[in-house]
Amino acid sequence: MSQQKVNVDTLFYTRIVERYAHFFERPEVRLRFLYRTLSLQSTRRNRLEEHRPRLMAFMKRFGLDACLFEIEFHRVILEELSKLLPAADAERRNLIRQYKAPLSSRLFFYFYRTRKVFYGAGLATLAIALLGFVSLASWSARHANTYLAKYYQVPTPRWPGAPSGTGVPTMQAAGAAKYLPDYRPEKIWLVERKDNYERYSNGGRILTDYETDNHTRGYYRLGRGTQATDMTGQHEPIGILYHTSEGELIPFIAANNDSIEVRTRGLLEYAQRHKSYNYIIDRYGQIYRIVRDEQSADHAGHSIWGDRQSVYVGLNDSFLGVCFETNTKAGADEQLTEAQLIAGRLLTAILRSRYQIDDTNCVAHGLVSVNPSNMLIGYHHDWIRNFPFEAMGLSDKYKVAPASISEFGFTYDGELVARLDGVMWPGVKTAEEEFQRRAAEAGVKPEDLRRRMRDLYREQMDLSARLREQTPDTTATTAAAPARNNSEAETTTTALAHRRAGKSASGN
Repeated sequence: MSQQKVNVDTLFYTRIVERYAHFFERPEVRLRFLYRTLSLQSTRRNRLEEHRPRLMAFMKRFGLDACLFEIEFHRVILEELSKLLPAADAERRNLIRQYKAPLSSRLFFYFYRTRKVFYGAGLATLAIALLGFVSLASWSARHANTYLAKYYQVPTPRWPGAPSGTGVPTMQAAGAAKYLPDYRPEKIWLVERKDNYERYSNGGRILTDYETDNHTRGYYRLGRGTQATDMTGQHEPIGILYHTSEGELIPFIAANNDSIEVRTRGLLEYAQRHKSYNYIIDRYGQIYRIVRDEQSADHAGHSIWGDRQSVYVGLNDSFLGVCFETNTKAGADEQLTEAQLIAGRLLTAILRSRYQIDDTNCVAHGLVSVNPSNMLIGYHHDWIRNFPFEAMGLSDKYKVAPASISEFGFTYDGELVARLDGVMWPGVKTAEEEFQRRAAEAGVKPEDLRRRMRDLYREQMDLSARLREQTPDTTATTAAAPARNNSEAETTTTALAHRRAGKSASGN
């Protein structure tokens, strides 16, 4: 370092020290203060250059070394001031007022004395800022997730507290629905009809190998909320009712192909003999027509459903029965395969387009099944939960108030609640409130209105039976299905026969 540079720096530091020297009254104290600070500054400067050469080289490269030395010099000055000024605060204040130092020197000195307060305030401010940043980030993340879920239509639970159940995960069914086409009836028509299948424009393919006849449809409409029957006989299907076969399922793996097909044949042959459904969708997604559309299948038993204008009693004649080869019992490993989801959606679109079926009247069997002997709903349990309405292109019917409760006053027992893990469908509460309101408006007790509606239910069932008797039975002999010689098929048929016997004994 050149001598000229040293002299310039010494003069610069001397002028700084002189500003603070005004704090002292006695000349010898001022001189000692000046000497010690300049000496300490020189020592610390040499120490920095000796022990921190890389730091000093970096600072010099950007012209910051002078600022660093000046900051260090002020620290030395303040340390010396603290040593030489009186210890008592009052004496210090009197001395400072008596011998006026420059304002900048006084402010810098006061700041140094109260530096711990500023340090604490700075740390507190930093902590508050960090807390605010974390809170803002958390709030932003929640709102971003909400926005993304809405934008990408991520599915939410079917209803608060809904049991998870078994089988097809909600995400699988909803994910399939996301990529499947919307229902557009004008885009669906019959493309080709062959001896054993029909092909439709939406890709649906209906196999007719097991097609059979039953009796012609015949039913009446009951006015919603009026208890008045429209005596015009109806013969076209008004809705779709979804079922499960409830047979035993074996693991859906390639090694079980033969066994799966044998069980499917057993189901198809049984359904053909007993006219059980209009359609069956097997585990590979193949759609089979059983009872022809214009004829009634014996699938619904005692049942009630309603749309905006009408209530339908005994849905065999008014609804098409679609059965998925699956099992919804607790502990089942699966409910629907991906192929069944797609096939179910295609068949739903075909039937809705052909018969102008409203979304309102596409419902699961467990939601319509009733037992008039004890006025309880849920006599049959297939699809009492977990039916993938969205994957079928339909609205969620678990949220709809069942007409069996709101119109007829049916109730439920602990067994059904237990099967639903303690949580009834959201539409049930609304339906119960509606029936209570109707009883109050009629000026009768709910029990009395319930008995009256049970009689009306039976009258409607009798009317439909007489209407069917007026129409000639169109049952025709169909070609017998291939004989079975496999023991697994016999086992499947026996299990289905037991289930059928239970339904017949109860009138369902």
